[in-house]
Amino acid sequence: MPISTAPEETAITVDGLGTLKGWHNPEDGTSQYFSIPYADIRARFAHSTLKTSWKDNLHDGRKLGAHAAQPQRPFYPFPMPPRPHLGEARIDEFECCTLHVTLPAGTTADSKLPVIVFIHGGGFVFGTADYSILDGRPLANRSVELEMPTIIVTMNYRVGFYGFLASEDIKADNAAFGGGNGNQGIVDQQNALLWINQHISSLGGDPNRVLLTGQSAGAISVEMQMRGPQKDLFSTAVLQSGTVPICGLYTEEEYHVLYVKLLNACGIDVNLPPAERLAALRAVPHEVLSQNTYEVFQALNLPQFGPCFDGHALGDGVKLPTPGWYKDGKIADTGYKGRVVLGDCMHEGIIYDQAYRDYSPEHVISLVEKYLPADLAVDTLQHYNITPSTSPRDLYLAVEALVTDGLFTAPPFLFAETNRQENLFVYHWDHRSQFDNPWGGFAHHSLDYMWLFGGLKAILTPEENEMARALQLDWITFANGKTPYPAYSTSKTCRVYGPHSRAHTEDGSTYHDRPTAWFDRIKNDLDAFDRLCTDIIMRRPELMSYEYGPGTKHARTVTQGTPLAL
Repeated sequence: MPISTAPEETAITVDGLGTLKGWHNPEDGTSQYFSIPYADIRARFAHSTLKTSWKDNLHDGRKLGAHAAQPQRPFYPFPMPPRPHLGEARIDEFECCTLHVTLPAGTTADSKLPVIVFIHGGGFVFGTADYSILDGRPLANRSVELEMPTIIVTMNYRVGFYGFLASEDIKADNAAFGGGNGNQGIVDQQNALLWINQHISSLGGDPNRVLLTGQSAGAISVEMQMRGPQKDLFSTAVLQSGTVPICGLYTEEEYHVLYVKLLNACGIDVNLPPAERLAALRAVPHEVLSQNTYEVFQALNLPQFGPCFDGHALGDGVKLPTPGWYKDGKIADTGYKGRVVLGDCMHEGIIYDQAYRDYSPEHVISLVEKYLPADLAVDTLQHYNITPSTSPRDLYLAVEALVTDGLFTAPPFLFAETNRQENLFVYHWDHRSQFDNPWGGFAHHSLDYMWLFGGLKAILTPEENEMARALQLDWITFANGKTPYPAYSTSKTCRVYGPHSRAHTEDGSTYHDRPTAWFDRIKNDLDAFDRLCTDIIMRRPELMSYEYGPGTKHARTVTQGTPLAL
């Protein structure tokens, strides 16, 4: 965000670590500390460990540090406000476990303020808290305006192969360091929560009042943490557009297929002894390894990773939920005892449009008939009005709706229906984007968090800014232990943002224009519906087959992303 008054240097003491330097902004009284390291990484693909000391007992948080290595992102729907005083971010896969902390005006070491912690999305492939659109300053200012001052924290964690790849070789290597296979990024987040719990009080925060929120892959992350060993370190969990299965779930054996494909893409002999081929893969420059994401995922414009059933990251015996779990799963089944907020956007599936925009009606019909029981296949084609004569535009919209329903909306809706209790809240985003890009005119995936952080206030309309203020009010109110609107409960209350820049609440079974009767129709076949959706957006059977991929006769032309300025 542009700064009209030059920031001033400031410093505080973090107990057990040392001096933390940052910026104080005289214009609004906020203080900000960037790229605070919270974990150490011993090697590529290894689990991180909590950082317990700083070099020379000092961290200079006046500049952006490192974020996770990742491929170039093909498209991002928002502009990035400049922050020249922070310098340029860099990539370092071993120094990327960092936090950005914004303190509202008037914060002292003994303030004991509530804390909002945000986990970014990006399909576990892309993304960073270094994006200027995630700057916590506007949201912290809004909290002061509301007389509910709140600390804002955003985190960097490993993504892509670095954060999620599993294999027999990685498992053997990790055995000497406590075990685990894959889910490195999830373990990074666990260490971030531990760091916040141990040190946020030095910055004026209350470790007992932490709202953990995340969008898309970040929402998956929040639910993963609800099931993991750090579940007691946050009192409110907010899942913005996502539950655990949306990016796909992988067994260790399935991830090993991707591992072999990555070896092939990097030109490493797969017949080498396990320790040697892992060492060779660790020696590949991150620029090469990252861009080979597109090779392994075979020209997908939006590749994505997902959690691995490794039986370690979440603790012994903790299982990952399949989509079918949500129709009768209880919050109590996660082991989490805090409040839960679930939400979605009207057009979530638009993010995968590059995967399905050129599909023919015949191809979509064949996929529906392949994955769904015969009677449900007939009903599905009828519900989405897909026939051999469906026009390209109508097919595009129909598939978008099908993917939105199957991946993003039906599972959390059915979960809400099963958990009509006083600690579950629901929201829905239905405001259309006004930006001039391919997603303009849609209430698309990611649009809600852009409004939440408020970094684009200067280019929004007055009406849009009022809706943003309503969204910020709700999150800040939740963080402060209050309830901004009624729980879902028996009245089925849903908070709705939009359309037409209007924020309001609705009661009843409509779930704001969602086909709830249709969700009831598909609820017993959610797993099959999920397999249909993942084939549509990822060609999952090809991805899991050694017959497709780098060096095979079925290799596809690879789409390269374009750089994104931070």
